[in-house]
Amino acid sequence: MRKIFCIFFLLFISYSSTFAVNEVKIISREEWWANETYRYIDSPEWKAILKKRKENAEKVDETVYTQKQVDAYKKRQAQLKEINNILTNEYWNLIETQDKKIYYHKWHALAWPISKSKKIQGIVIHHTYSDYKTSLEWVRQIYKYHALTREWWDIWYNYLIWKDWLIYEWRAWWDYAVGAHDKYNNISNIWIALIWDYSKNPINIKQYNALKGLIRSLIDKYNIDITKKWYFHETCFANDCEKALKTELKWPIIGHRDAWHTTCPGDALYAQIQDIKADLKKLPSSVARSYKKKVFKSLGKFPDEKLIDILAKIEDDLDKKSDSNKLKLKWLIIDYFKYKSSKKYITARTTDSKINIKLTYPDDDEIKIKSWWVELKIKRRWNSIYVKGQKYNVLKIPKKDANTILEISSWDRIPEWDKSGKYNDNKFRWDLIVYAKNNKLVVVNRLYIEDYLKWLWEVSNFENPEKIKTIIIAARSYATWYTTKARKFPWELYDWVDNPSVFQKYLWYWLEERSPIVSKMVDETKGQIISYNWELIKPWYFSNSEWKTLSFYDYCTIRYSDEVCYKQSIKYPYLQSVIDTWSKWKIKAWHWVWISWAWAKYFAERWWIYDMIIKYFLKWVEVL
Repeated sequence: MRKIFCIFFLLFISYSSTFAVNEVKIISREEWWANETYRYIDSPEWKAILKKRKENAEKVDETVYTQKQVDAYKKRQAQLKEINNILTNEYWNLIETQDKKIYYHKWHALAWPISKSKKIQGIVIHHTYSDYKTSLEWVRQIYKYHALTREWWDIWYNYLIWKDWLIYEWRAWWDYAVGAHDKYNNISNIWIALIWDYSKNPINIKQYNALKGLIRSLIDKYNIDITKKWYFHETCFANDCEKALKTELKWPIIGHRDAWHTTCPGDALYAQIQDIKADLKKLPSSVARSYKKKVFKSLGKFPDEKLIDILAKIEDDLDKKSDSNKLKLKWLIIDYFKYKSSKKYITARTTDSKINIKLTYPDDDEIKIKSWWVELKIKRRWNSIYVKGQKYNVLKIPKKDANTILEISSWDRIPEWDKSGKYNDNKFRWDLIVYAKNNKLVVVNRLYIEDYLKWLWEVSNFENPEKIKTIIIAARSYATWYTTKARKFPWELYDWVDNPSVFQKYLWYWLEERSPIVSKMVDETKGQIISYNWELIKPWYFSNSEWKTLSFYDYCTIRYSDEVCYKQSIKYPYLQSVIDTWSKWKIKAWHWVWISWAWAKYFAERWWIYDMIIKYFLKWVEVL
């Protein structure tokens, strides 16, 4: 391991000067886990905001305004009208204006429409002061503060650079999204904010390189011509102003003060922007792309398992002490796996076969089911069932189409936490099958496996998306194993049961409604399973261990002799013991073998993608 790490580190150093140019890691909104529902007008948060607005609007305004205040207000309105006329008649025809506005996302109306620019022409740099212990703490807290407390629905800037030089994608709707910090310079410009006060102190060298790299990557991405000047506007409300809006042509990379009445981004940072301007003009645009090709080609010479082991060691080192070179090396490996994942051929698997899930319906002799056209009352007598006196051995409940929702109206399954009674876990898609066996009612839900995964309560909707993908793929592989390799209940009319002590925790249709992120991750990983030598494996997963996962041999020796376990372990070379120390309980739970929930969360929050997390726990496997 040490020898490989040294070779790899020398490889990285040989390209490090190029990396400083513009190879940057931008942490996406999905990666820092932005709560996108903050933008929905029908979210609980915005319903509360609108209710408060209505209450305030109904209050009688008893404020008495002086004539001076009234005159000032009228003058301000006239100036704003003049500005709008200037923009309309003299400016908007010179640029590519808004391409479109977006009013809905996933069938939810947005609290504020999202605007897109047709073309990006300039970059504006800000600073903003906030004091939090970590960047992740800051990025989530300030997002909620701006979106909800300030009622802005989102942060104003497109990108943020924290004082530890991590770069965050902030503004919603990503590429070409119109910012909202400088009213007359929002369209066609990108906004970057550095988090801290730089009035006197300059940004450190790490932040400087991050800012320069981000600017460089944006120049390449949007084809910004830094040899030409670009229009920026500055308001003027003084009595001696010729116009309320002054428009000037300036170099397209500017500080906020160049387009507004402000000292932002601080004297020290403003001076450094001029240095960046000089540096950028010296650099060829093809440097980063050439660099990435060379590094990825070199990385391809190493087995994935070695790279992941190296990265796990880097993570451990970074937890103890910050190191800029190791952090850059970390992002290179992660980007390499993302690149591999984007080029990987995922086997197209059929999803048109259905599976059967036995429901834990109470031990009762009667059941009521609402179909799309009628409520059926079904009674059991011995090992037969009856509907309106007609006898059936097996009854399949009819449905109208794929969107039909069947409801077991006689089953009260409201979660304890749901005081409103909105979610009663007794609704199902696809088919319900009822029959009697051993003098008991048996109720089975027949559905497609991808829908089954959306209604599977094996991972929370509020977990990191990469952890959700990891658990979903493991759950899909586990379920598929017991459908195709070894049926768990070969003597029954069902494949699995919804009881987690027997199989997996299946909560049915309402879970899809309250877990939209999980549903999205199921769709994004559709059909993907874990394999070894192109054969499906059965991957367990568990909550926590003492400090490591068990190898197959370790797990086997709990129950059987060393000789038996040695022979059996040869069949499972991918099941090795790996470090699992992030559990807060530090006690064994369940079988503590294969994929650890706690350690998967650790890696996901450090930006590992699901493919890497799976390969950390299961050696030499592939996600197909």
